Amino acid sequence: MRVAIIGAGLAGLACARAFAGRDTSVTLFEKSRGYGGRMATRRGDGGSFDHGLPGFDPLAYETVDILRDLPEWGPDWRKVGIPTMNALPRVLGGEYDSHLETRIAAVEEGRTFSLIDTSGNRFEGFDRVALAIPAPQAKDLLTPHGARFEAVKGVTYAPGWALMLSGFEGLPPAWDACTPTSGPIALVIREAGKPDRAIAPERWTVHATRQWSGDNLERDAEDVIAALCPSFEALTGLSATDTTHKSAHRWRFSQPENPIDVPFLLSADRRLGACGDWCGSVREGGDARAAWASGAALAEAMM
Repeated sequence: MRVAIIGAGLAGLACARAFAGRDTSVTLFEKSRGYGGRMATRRGDGGSFDHGLPGFDPLAYETVDILRDLPEWGPDWRKVGIPTMNALPRVLGGEYDSHLETRIAAVEEGRTFSLIDTSGNRFEGFDRVALAIPAPQAKDLLTPHGARFEAVKGVTYAPGWALMLSGFEGLPPAWDACTPTSGPIALVIREAGKPDRAIAPERWTVHATRQWSGDNLERDAEDVIAALCPSFEALTGLSATDTTHKSAHRWRFSQPENPIDVPFLLSADRRLGACGDWCGSVREGGDARAAWASGAALAEAMM
């Protein structure tokens, strides 16, 4: 059985892993340059930043066995990837035939499925297709395939801006993570405070709140940097004026706001399905746990 999985984030990788070894051939399609989705790491002259998912909620690794051997970090004892958050998805995704930087624009159904990317390339002969992408993106691909996928249209996401800073003068504060109770910032993380990270250069990742990110969604990155730096300075006592690196990344689909109450969506013939952190009636354990559980459950149902 040939299986196509659109999306190589945590849900897609869980789906692939559940299919593997079950007399199936899995092919991954991912619009980005690498695996992991929001389990992302930005690398450059400023060092490395885990600018997406900062760590796994403790409840997540009760059910996701591959997380149990990862080290713990932070005041709430999150698990983190080593040496970066995207190290784990790189290992998992590397086990499968993959088409990276490939955005699928259409799914055509016949005796088997054909996928067409935005460049017009066709990928044919798939017996099963699983969509493991944010609901607003899945909606466009699923709309032609019937009423069973109507629920995807009602799912919305909160966006998130992430600020990355490095190259500071002076001593950092005594803490490695902070969750302010007011202002535009939701989370501040000292990257070198995580296990097995390079200490130099001194670098910080800042996550804006859902509200602030939504209100400032379409602002330029430079404006976002200028707007968030004063709050960062007030929290840390560090000056961002003379840092050697400043950048910002917009996560348009950061966190699902109204997930559906089923673990996945599936066609009547079980050949086409969708999964992700936007699925699942049990949300305890965070988005990572929900994504993994949804992807694995969809694969089991499709088999």
